[in-house]
Amino acid sequence: MRTAGARGRVAVLPAAALVALLLGGALAGAVRASVTPLGGEPTLVAWRDLLAAPEFRDAVVFTVRTAVLTTVLAAALATALALRVRRAGTVVRTLLALPVPVPHLLVATVAVLWLAPGGLAERAIGALPVTLVRDEHGVGIVLVYLYKEVPFLLVLLLAALGRGHAERDEAAAALGLSPLQRLRWVTWPTIRGPLLLGCVVVFAFVLGAFDVPLAVGPTYPQTIAEYALGATQGDVVTGQSTAAAALLLAAAVSVVLAALAVRAARGLRDA
Repeated sequence: MRTAGARGRVAVLPAAALVALLLGGALAGAVRASVTPLGGEPTLVAWRDLLAAPEFRDAVVFTVRTAVLTTVLAAALATALALRVRRAGTVVRTLLALPVPVPHLLVATVAVLWLAPGGLAERAIGALPVTLVRDEHGVGIVLVYLYKEVPFLLVLLLAALGRGHAERDEAAAALGLSPLQRLRWVTWPTIRGPLLLGCVVVFAFVLGAFDVPLAVGPTYPQTIAEYALGATQGDVVTGQSTAAAALLLAAAVSVVLAALAVRAARGLRDA
């Protein structure tokens, strides 16, 4: 087993080295840009101004709130749907997975065309009872992400709920365990690892994406990525440093979450 584990680690070294090189180079470039304004000397002015800006603090709160809400709802809906369709055929699974390859920006664009004030839905049925596009609470952003991320998590969960799980579930039922007991002792240990890692991917993506918030989100507050984009357009000299600092903070949170998720997944696997 130790030999197999060592061989596995050696096999992934080339891919890991490539990822580390690309990610490390990008992070190094961002760090340099955050402390070196265009044509200037190294300074921490961009970091100081960023952390003192109330607009950035509002962007952090709005982004984290949107990411948490999206991740929690996507995880709950994907889990419920996976338990409902785990014995469904290939056609049903394929239909449910269709949104996965669709670009986020395309979904956001369709949402604007249909759900924005004066959009196709309003022209067809009249004024909508709720505001979804440009809503100050980011309802439209969350809905677009749910349309994309629920199928993504569903694919991960259905892969985990394969033949091996079905056999264990049938054996547990034959031993007299109730459906709730099988869910707790058989199904949940099977899906919690993939669900955890998938949730980290969803959270990190929402934390750093700007296309969907830019298309359907409110003018204020902005997300961190929108704030960074606006910084590059507002100040030619220091804007790049401000944007790099903002995105570095988002990247740091994502890296920390990924490390914690990997550690937790290993703990769950060994438990």
